[in-house]
Amino acid sequence: MQNKKIAIIGGGVAGLTAAYLLSGKYDITLFEKSGKLGGNAYTLTTSEGAEVDIAAAVFGRCSYKNLFRLFRKLNVETISSFRRHSPGWSGLGASFFDLDTKTGIYLTPGIKGLLAQNFEILRPDRVRSILQLARGLRRAQTLLKRGDLAGLTVEDALKKVPELHVDAKLIFVTSLCLISSMNCDDVLDAPAGFFIEKLKKHSDLAAPKALFSVHFAKNGTKSYVQALSAPYRERIMLNAHVKSVLRENDGVRVFMKDGREMRFDKVVFACNADQALALLDQPTDDEKRLLGAWKYTEGTIIVHRDHSHFPKRELMEGYTFLYRKKGRYVETSVSGSLWALPNVPETCDLISTQHPNFPIEKDHIVFEKVFRTPLFDFQSCPTVKELPSLNGTRNTYYCGSHFGFGLHEDAVTSAIEVARNLGVDF
Repeated sequence: MQNKKIAIIGGGVAGLTAAYLLSGKYDITLFEKSGKLGGNAYTLTTSEGAEVDIAAAVFGRCSYKNLFRLFRKLNVETISSFRRHSPGWSGLGASFFDLDTKTGIYLTPGIKGLLAQNFEILRPDRVRSILQLARGLRRAQTLLKRGDLAGLTVEDALKKVPELHVDAKLIFVTSLCLISSMNCDDVLDAPAGFFIEKLKKHSDLAAPKALFSVHFAKNGTKSYVQALSAPYRERIMLNAHVKSVLRENDGVRVFMKDGREMRFDKVVFACNADQALALLDQPTDDEKRLLGAWKYTEGTIIVHRDHSHFPKRELMEGYTFLYRKKGRYVETSVSGSLWALPNVPETCDLISTQHPNFPIEKDHIVFEKVFRTPLFDFQSCPTVKELPSLNGTRNTYYCGSHFGFGLHEDAVTSAIEVARNLGVDF
């Protein structure tokens, strides 16, 4: 008997995982509209031959349970971000640098970073700020448990957590920008309960747990993108521009912009919610309501060598937040030091900056790309728990990072659920 045919639309981590799990039982075809698989798992090969991850790169070993299960199945090796370097240990840190005053807070766990800041992080006022941050997070968790954050924005919730002020507030808000890929104003307007719940579930992404829990894929995100796609490589269509999807009682028809038509038994949408809704011919009322609630941020990432606005290199051991007081609070960019990645030579001087808020010299730019990431607001967040109810509607299934907190773990977990619905256990 011929295997049933399934179309999977979207070649990010959710689509790749769904295709990998389903390809043993079904005849799958994966459609990716760009020329590259992986979505936000994007490995860039530099002109010097180094391979660097410019977007998704680190994962909490404790909270990314399904992702690490998948890594083990794929034989993808991971490596701790906290490891020995001469003359000591170092790991991913975070620096918060004021573009106007040229002063900063440097949470650098390595010896070089501590020396470069003259051990300033150990000053009593700095230590108090870190302790206030921890106390503030605990208070926020208590408010969440009591239901006191219901209906509150992050900005409103901060008024109920007095510990989160001055330095502690800066670290808290800018860190939310990092883990959501949202700008500061959007974070301030977002549901406080969503973000506090996210920090609760992914507490190992914050210090001190992060020192031991945060891992990289040893050979970059490219390694698991390749491993996930290997079993069905010949059934991947890159630069595939789907025009629409028509569902019928006995299957689905996928119409391409070049006029081709393909028939399948079922379809899996592993793309952004708004893109899925736009492709559906005659969406149901629930699909309109749940998928239509989502908006997306068009976030520019620039890979460059312009260090002129940054603190000294030793103070950039992981992520650097360049900020200035502007508008309702601050305007910040998030930059990753690509030399901190495994298998990247220490001579590398590349920086990956998202939402740049400072001028970057054009001749220092190596690469530039726009990534779409979900906007978690009071319209979209309430749909997260309902989205799985769409699976099975008119031979249609859905998965993606918006089925949770917008992370790799959510993309993988939702793809596992789609596979389970289609009779494939993981």
